[in-house]
Amino acid sequence: MRLDDTTLRDGHQTPGVTFTVEEKIEIARMLDEAGVHQIEAGIPVSSPEDEEAVKRISKEVSASVMGWSRAHPRDVEAVARTGADAIAISMPTSPLHLKYKLGIGWREALSRIREAVRLAKNLGLYVSVSAEDGSRTPYKLLRQYAEVILEAGADRLRLADTIGILTPDITKKLVRRIIRDVGIEVEIHAHNDLGLAVANTLAALEGGASWASVTVNGLGERAGNAALEAVVTALKVIYGKDVGFKLDRLYRLSRLVEKVSGIPVGYFTPIVGENVFRHSSGIHVDGLLKHPYTYQPISPEEVGRKTEFVFDKYSGKALINWKLKAMGLKLPETYVEELRMLLVQKAYRLKRALREEELEAEIKGFLALKGLKI
Repeated sequence: MRLDDTTLRDGHQTPGVTFTVEEKIEIARMLDEAGVHQIEAGIPVSSPEDEEAVKRISKEVSASVMGWSRAHPRDVEAVARTGADAIAISMPTSPLHLKYKLGIGWREALSRIREAVRLAKNLGLYVSVSAEDGSRTPYKLLRQYAEVILEAGADRLRLADTIGILTPDITKKLVRRIIRDVGIEVEIHAHNDLGLAVANTLAALEGGASWASVTVNGLGERAGNAALEAVVTALKVIYGKDVGFKLDRLYRLSRLVEKVSGIPVGYFTPIVGENVFRHSSGIHVDGLLKHPYTYQPISPEEVGRKTEFVFDKYSGKALINWKLKAMGLKLPETYVEELRMLLVQKAYRLKRALREEELEAEIKGFLALKGLKI
């Protein structure tokens, strides 16, 4: 299982997001250091900036570097000029896209992709060929497409669920069927329109796909793509698979992309969201203080995070006693319960949880009120 990170291409296509050349290089370096196998760095034919970014990244990192292109000689040659070792050639395969987007027939589509693949191989590139809107392409056509690109020399098929309509069960069966019928290596490129991108990516890998297309923070068109952080962590937690990615780099990588993209990470975003390793409920805190995996699927330190306890209306004595112990204090049980009720009322008044430093300040205030020394 290998990772093709397309933050710098598909993530860069997020409306309103523009990475400078230097920002792309900074992200690429961090992706490379973390262990991503391939970095899809941009679309060289689109602008001098993208061409420069792909060219410089190709010299900066040890990972494979890929440039994106349409099935057009000019695009393919632009990728080859950058020094990238790999190319992603995209061609729509669904009747809807061919008719309304390109205005061409099936035979013309096959002819174009065949020639583009042959040119790319002649230029010495590793070739991934995307079946854009592959999830809405009749299987007979999708199979023929895969056979044509394999015969032309393509190294893998990128199955693109362009509008995110696949389900995990269908994804797994489809990938398995293509590999069985054609014998081509498959990459899954899942979009998140219906919230299934990560699930479909994992299902594709179960079905035999050897590449997963991901983006940091799930950036991408519309609802985004499969999030790198969720995919690699799920592979470890659920499947016990180590793909060579350094999970402890995830949080810093996420923060970097959040900063340069200007797209805030959601509060509940798996692995990197603010709330993911934050706990307040009395039952949860009590469990976590006894064993870190009672209410966490992975140790936060493994993904560059830390557990955070906050006090709110459902917090219990376990959290207070934990904080008292950290302060080198011990109170009678009656005082602990009285303090808990005061803190609960404070949380209700504030309509939010008390942060750790606020909890400490409230404890000190309570002790002073009782005439107890700290």
